[in-house]
Amino acid sequence: MSDRPTHFPHRQDSDGLCHSICPTCFATVARSRPEAEVAELEMAHVCNPRYLQGPGRSNSADTTLP
Repeated sequence: MSDRPTHFPHRQDSDGLCHSICPTCFATVARSRPEAEVAELEMAHVCNPRYLQGPGRSNSADTTLP
């Protein structure tokens, strides 16, 4: 079983473009007019580890104990 989120929130802007946001790394995964293209890009998305190290997120490799 995958730990990948199955639901990417979508937002539509005033120009009609659909924006898909990854709920794990918060990156914009796709910007497209036909929403069908967005689904393909969501399935291919791999979170960039650098996005996962932001404020409030822990990375055991970067953690040092005092």
